[in-house]
Amino acid sequence: MGRRVTHPVKLKTREQAYSVPYTNRHPWGDFSLLHRLTPEYLATILSDVRRGECPTAYLELAQDMELKDPHYRSVLSTRKDAITGLEIKVIPASDDKHDRELAEAVERDMVKNSSAKLYTLIRDMLDALAKGFSVTEIIWDTDKTPWKPKQYLFRDPRWFQYDKETGKTLMLRTPYGIDLEPLKPFHFVVHEPHLISGTQITSGLALPALYYEMLKSYDVSSWAAFIDRYGYPIRIGKYGKKATERDISTLKKAVANIGQDFGAVIPESAILEIIESKHASETANVHKNMADWVDKQISKLVLGQTMTTDEGSSKAQSETHEKVRDDIADSDIQQVIETLNRTLTLPYITLNFGEQETYPKIDLFKPDEKNVEQIIMALEKLGPQGLTAKADEVRALFGLSNPKPGDEVVGGRPEPTPGNETGDWGKPELNAEQTDASDELETLLAESSSGYLPISDDIAAVLEKAADKATDFASFREALEKLVTTWPSEKIAECIAIATFQARALGDAQFDKDP
Repeated sequence: MGRRVTHPVKLKTREQAYSVPYTNRHPWGDFSLLHRLTPEYLATILSDVRRGECPTAYLELAQDMELKDPHYRSVLSTRKDAITGLEIKVIPASDDKHDRELAEAVERDMVKNSSAKLYTLIRDMLDALAKGFSVTEIIWDTDKTPWKPKQYLFRDPRWFQYDKETGKTLMLRTPYGIDLEPLKPFHFVVHEPHLISGTQITSGLALPALYYEMLKSYDVSSWAAFIDRYGYPIRIGKYGKKATERDISTLKKAVANIGQDFGAVIPESAILEIIESKHASETANVHKNMADWVDKQISKLVLGQTMTTDEGSSKAQSETHEKVRDDIADSDIQQVIETLNRTLTLPYITLNFGEQETYPKIDLFKPDEKNVEQIIMALEKLGPQGLTAKADEVRALFGLSNPKPGDEVVGGRPEPTPGNETGDWGKPELNAEQTDASDELETLLAESSSGYLPISDDIAAVLEKAADKATDFASFREALEKLVTTWPSEKIAECIAIATFQARALGDAQFDKDP
């Protein structure tokens, strides 16, 4: 199981997609294009993207939006958090011992590999939601077997380009020139979510978001200019005919400083007035409404709804639109699972254990607390009736792994007690105070031979009441049936349990005596 199988692909610990300063793969970006964005420039960039290009300007704008627009970053993070907040488990291909061992190896070397950080990898993979693709390079630890990922390195999307022939294969830009290098097998986690049909580079959410971002940038700039011009009251200074040059100069300084000092000293002949705009507040709402409208469109684009991000939304409105978000999240989860198993699970198993007919599967899930409670209740009630379940599946509900030999464990069945050394826990003790099994059996036989069944006082009261009303056996049975219909169910269960247990115990005892 631990033997490494030689694979025709030779793994290298040296990085392939490394940065080279002052080349096509330089580590730093401009990230100032958003401030200089014009409709003409944006149209040129989007036209290149639709032709299958991966212009660095587009990818920088996509990143710049996420860095500078709080709303866009918030809704995009919300969509990412819907996946990164899930639990991870590994599902064996079957119950076969070999398949279970493969699943345990994947869980040990990948899911629980703290140095490689699988959750960080998943977060980096979700950068593809905005840009259409994401690339993470796998650095393998080949010093000992089995080989396993040592580190996941997120790679700048500007370093990659889709091939010119088909536009479907992502390739690495060479540091110099315009040539493209194929990505080495088993070395990269390339996540390409299927958000729309068509070329992959056009599927990113940043493509339509850029248009709204440009509208919002113009609106906010105009809003700031409007506030600067009309947000403050107009100050007018008046001076009389006899005012001197010194008086006029003093008045000018007062007008200039009145916004800062909130006071001024002027000649007695001068007049200083502050005039407020009558329509400034009404005009300001135009800019605010425009910004709010753009944010709503971004919310619809990223989340599929707006209720959870808009102020004033009621809980009922939010719950009405929650299903849409769940559908989007479910789609994202399934696509992340497919990428993880295709680019991580399959290479790991193939390199270490050879090609398999079936492979274990990494799965992302969120335990449903309500379903867990229902399953526990079902096991408690139906278990004594014969219902069985796999212990592994029950552990998976709580995110627990299977204990191994030598592990310190909690829970489990209690140690056998005197009188029950065989560990047969399906047969409860008749009397916990009695420790000698032979004494218990003698007592049970005595009770059986006497024809009496021990009952509680409330059971006796019901029987006496029925007997008082009866004139013969038929009327006694009829009265007893009427009284029992109002009897507490737990009392009926107790009576049946005692009688059933006594019959079973006597049967077992008789069976042991028979040769």
